Amino acid sequence: MKNIIFTGITFFVLGIVLGLIQLWFEPWNIALFIKLEITLGALFLINLAIGFTRKEYKDYKRQQDGDKLDD
Repeated sequence: MKNIIFTGITFFVLGIVLGLIQLWFEPWNIALFIKLEITLGALFLINLAIGFTRKEYKDYKRQQDGDKLDD
């Protein structure tokens, strides 16, 4: 789970850094910059979906295997 959080933060910060670099220095044309931002956004969302799915699966297994609901 720590890896998912670390990669999510990395994608988010990288998107912000790319935006600031483009704002100040304009190293890429607008089409390439948009493609880079969309790619980082997609990777961030994929990472978020994987993290959420793993968390929900762990919670589901804990509820199915545990006997707390039977008390």
